[in-house]
Amino acid sequence: MTHYFKENPTILTNEREITATVFAHDLRFLTNNGLFSCDKIDGASLALVQYMPPISGKVLDLGCGYGFIGIALAKKNDIILTQSDINSVALSYAVKNAEINGVKAAAIHSDSFAEIHEAFDVITLNPPIHAGKDIMYRLYQESAEHLSRGGSFFVVIHKKHGAESTVRKLNEIFGECEVYKKKGLFLIHATNSGLNSPR
Repeated sequence: MTHYFKENPTILTNEREITATVFAHDLRFLTNNGLFSCDKIDGASLALVQYMPPISGKVLDLGCGYGFIGIALAKKNDIILTQSDINSVALSYAVKNAEINGVKAAAIHSDSFAEIHEAFDVITLNPPIHAGKDIMYRLYQESAEHLSRGGSFFVVIHKKHGAESTVRKLNEIFGECEVYKKKGLFLIHATNSGLNSPR
């Protein structure tokens, strides 16, 4: 079965436009079959951007898909945005959507942090559940290693998809994390205190 997190899905047969109003901004996104949440903005991603406090500095939208999280955050905050994804097709849509919405962003095609060699003040992630825990946990660990000292890592995950084990893992990596629960979602804020190979 082809999953959205794998490179170059072949089911690109129906490009469409979806919309969302976030932070009083009317946003437009091109999507296609084979991309995550291609018919509407993912509710967990929307909850994450609404939960996050004001941010600044260098921000990485890790596993960006067609770009909703980073673009929405860039419309609210003064940030330097980087979008990354293992799926080159999804990333190409993120680039298009940043332009459509008037957001300046760098784009990096990368499996986790394989092609990313800098540190960020903020990293966001709606993890690829179907990729399995080994991949998810690698994303968490490598995110810690690519945060500036004092930087923030924001994760959203459904309780039914392993939120409690994610919290335990993030507590192990970062120390005690902040957790906000909303309608079956866990919104998690971890901070690099300087113990995780700060850059």
